Amino acid sequence: MVKFIIISRRKPGWTRERFFYEWAFIHVALMLSTAPSMRRFKRYVQHYGNADIPGEQLLVPPSPMRWESYAEHWIENLDTSVPGPEYTEQMQPHSFSDSAMQIAYLQGRCIYQRKDFRSGGVKLIHRLAIPAGGLKSDSQRRWQEDHAPLLVKALEGRGLRKYEINTALEVDPAEFRGNRTGTLFERASIDPPLGFEELWFDSLESALQLGTYPALRAQLEASYRQFADVEHSYSMVVHERVVFDFVTVGEMTPLPAVLHANSLEAQVFKTGRPYHEPRLGDQ
Repeated sequence: MVKFIIISRRKPGWTRERFFYEWAFIHVALMLSTAPSMRRFKRYVQHYGNADIPGEQLLVPPSPMRWESYAEHWIENLDTSVPGPEYTEQMQPHSFSDSAMQIAYLQGRCIYQRKDFRSGGVKLIHRLAIPAGGLKSDSQRRWQEDHAPLLVKALEGRGLRKYEINTALEVDPAEFRGNRTGTLFERASIDPPLGFEELWFDSLESALQLGTYPALRAQLEASYRQFADVEHSYSMVVHERVVFDFVTVGEMTPLPAVLHANSLEAQVFKTGRPYHEPRLGDQ
């Protein structure tokens, strides 16, 4: 599976409460009633960010862009990641975020998972930058072989529930600029970073200990500097909400009604549309 990530923030003049309401309820309702989106995305996870946590409490600095949302879409491959005309018609008219956003394609690898782990809850997300003049392959090796086991050893028993590394995939910007005109993604930043790491914790207090416990901070900060440009990296403190999941063993959700041809939702989706849904045997 590939993770298609969209990072954004509220529209100018909006409150965070309105932004999260539009994203959590209206956007989700539209997605669950849009058959092409539900076929494309195998898992959809929302992360609600708190951009007000002081930077001195964070090991990796917050973004100057004050990002507030981190949307994670699981897709089978890159060919299924770009929205088609159905998405543009059904989903895009609901505009609820600022035009500034970042996009990334990631390949995830679980490093540590506690036996009682369940998705959801408090997380730290770090977007890690490649050091100037450094080799991406060398940074990835140091990250996975040296830093990851050190971090798990330092945080095990301190509220860490899961740790996952996500390396960035290279994508041709033309997929969103020029070839796919008319989508909001044309304005997004898609410059690939070194990658993202996700850390699940029992509580906000246990998540913030990376930046507030001096000895722990010094140990981890020295490790990060061996493979990442910390000053040009950023962190997000978020709450994870899994909207739907069709692939994770033990956490799978039911398929939506819109994927059943005879359901009311499927009939409503088709009403008034000039195109037809592909049928078995269509070329």
